[in-house]
Amino acid sequence: MSDGKKRKIAILGGGVSALTSAFYLASQPGAQDKYDITVYCIGWRLGGKCATGRNPENGNRIEEHGIHGFLGSYYNTLSMMTEAYRLLDRPKGAPLATFEEAFYPIDSILCWEFRDYRWVNWKITVPRNDLKPWEPESLPTLRHWIKALVEFLAKLFDSHAGHIPSAALEFSVARGLMNRLSEEADAIAQGQGGTLLKAVDDFWLWFKRQVEKLVEGNDALRHLYITLDYFLTMLRGIIKDDVLNKGFDQLDDENFSEWFARHGGSMLTISSPLAMNTPNLSYQYPDGDTTRPPAMAAGAYLHWTLREFAYLGSFGWLFAAGTGDTVVAPLYQLLKRLDVKVELFHKVREITAGPNGVGEVVFDIQATPKDKAKGYDPLIELPLPQFGGKTLPVWPDRPLYDQLVEGEAMKAANVDIESYWTPWQPVAEKRIKAGEDFDTVIAAMSIATLPILAPQLMQANPKWPQMVGAIKTVQTQTLQVWMKPTLKQMGLPFDFKNYDRLIGATFVNPIDGVADFSDLIPMETWPVDNAPQSLLYFSGATPQYGAQPAFADHDYPKREHARVKHQAQQYLQACMGALLPKSVTNAINPPGDQIGFDFSQLVCLKDDAATLGVARLEQQFWKPNIDPSERYVTSPPGSTKYRLKAWDSGFSNLVLAGDWTYTGLNVGSFEGACMGGKLAVHAIDPAAMPLEKVYGYPPKQGPQADNL
Repeated sequence: MSDGKKRKIAILGGGVSALTSAFYLASQPGAQDKYDITVYCIGWRLGGKCATGRNPENGNRIEEHGIHGFLGSYYNTLSMMTEAYRLLDRPKGAPLATFEEAFYPIDSILCWEFRDYRWVNWKITVPRNDLKPWEPESLPTLRHWIKALVEFLAKLFDSHAGHIPSAALEFSVARGLMNRLSEEADAIAQGQGGTLLKAVDDFWLWFKRQVEKLVEGNDALRHLYITLDYFLTMLRGIIKDDVLNKGFDQLDDENFSEWFARHGGSMLTISSPLAMNTPNLSYQYPDGDTTRPPAMAAGAYLHWTLREFAYLGSFGWLFAAGTGDTVVAPLYQLLKRLDVKVELFHKVREITAGPNGVGEVVFDIQATPKDKAKGYDPLIELPLPQFGGKTLPVWPDRPLYDQLVEGEAMKAANVDIESYWTPWQPVAEKRIKAGEDFDTVIAAMSIATLPILAPQLMQANPKWPQMVGAIKTVQTQTLQVWMKPTLKQMGLPFDFKNYDRLIGATFVNPIDGVADFSDLIPMETWPVDNAPQSLLYFSGATPQYGAQPAFADHDYPKREHARVKHQAQQYLQACMGALLPKSVTNAINPPGDQIGFDFSQLVCLKDDAATLGVARLEQQFWKPNIDPSERYVTSPPGSTKYRLKAWDSGFSNLVLAGDWTYTGLNVGSFEGACMGGKLAVHAIDPAAMPLEKVYGYPPKQGPQADNL
């Protein structure tokens, strides 16, 4: 090691993979004696695509990069956050003191189906189980996931009993078959599923003839039929393709829709919102263009979807405040307590190659703290009335200028220093050298930054350009609107006695993701006499063809910001009537538009003649996610084999981390990024992070297996 004692580790990036790597390295026993860890990050905050900012000019509202939450199948993420909150040990009564206070379960998703020239709502409620989010060992293998899926289907059948009197026999037989699949999972895993597969095939031919004619005119029966077809096709494909023994990767040269068709899935099911939920949720559209069919590697699709229904406790876990408040700030506070150094305002300019690996990392220093001894303190303490004025540490939506030497100049310039297109010039340069300042680099940046920041490494290892060429990234967009009426007053078509949550990813493209986050309003600080009653988030892909403009084109972000704003306006005018029928102008201020949103329902703190009608949209929040570090990682067919593993960079002192590396899950997500971070720790110290603790990672895939 460089000093003969501690191993110096430089982590490049401030997103989920970087934070995960730092957390698991620094929290192991004796870590302070083994490691000297520094995290280097662009801008004034951590979080990457999950960074949150609080806007003090608009009720300290939460502003996100998109819709964020945890699925109950985020085994690695959930266990990390439960451990982080345990170690953080906030005082009792403090805001978000425990995991249970910071995250809450949800049990349903909403799908939308466009039929007969109208939108049909399809609410899927998923029953809870007794598994705990801090016990990921309870669902360790694919066999367990199959059993969990079958149990879900059995309970789903029970909940639909009243809707299927004319098909009771057929569905009773179907449930019996599901139970048999569960009972025979061990035999299937041992390659003895041939007899069962024939039974499934024979049953399916009979079932389709008996039931397909009954679904028209009966939405409940239609949805149950699609659900059965969907999961039964999946299970039949698992048996036929011997996924239990051969794994998911063998399927990844095939598109998910072709795989479903090959195993007998009907086009009704393949094109249904149930099947489209996974590619929509993970933005699997070529070039971000939702007018084209989605493309997603079949194995990645299957892995993700099976895990979705093999969940810990609840189908999903949402945040009691912003992502930055509930996830990123606690991790940052914990890392500081564990003696991890965090260097903000450090934008990587270049990673250079040396004779034996990475030679140097060159940074542009964006700003310097006035108090060099104390450094920059990035969090603010936000008093929350519902907690009696007790404060919650949160991230601001801009740098804290009063702490920076260049603060006044930066504030006057009104620039976004997180943007690669910023006109702001660096104030200094820093170089860290191999053998002196670091022994190991963890590259936890986005894959889209690699050609920009590491051209020498790209040239030295041909696997890098192959990976970058195969694993595509797309631009995304987000919109948040704060409204005066409640969703019930605006006609949300739910039974509010049993209302759980409006959340789903199959509404109108391109902004197909919609989520109700009205419960976050009390975590903001709006004026009592002008507080919103409802809050909706929208998210979706954004088409982008050709190369992005040069970073010297400083107006590009403004143009994209304007594009997303105009699309948001059109979206609200065209789609809100289908989502909230009583939110349209004709319902609120008749006579008027019968389908378009009445913009007067938006909360507006600057209420004057300049904020009439659509002008109120100016005071909402929307964002184009265009920077290389913000682009979403997709999983196109044929890409998995090009993903590099954490330990396979080709450079002796460089470890890779991210949802773009080979994680076994291989889908862009918080969970994929967390797995990528854990695998980076395994590459550095296998004893600190055994592969069996990277939950869901395929067996026999570690560095030792690679060398066999």
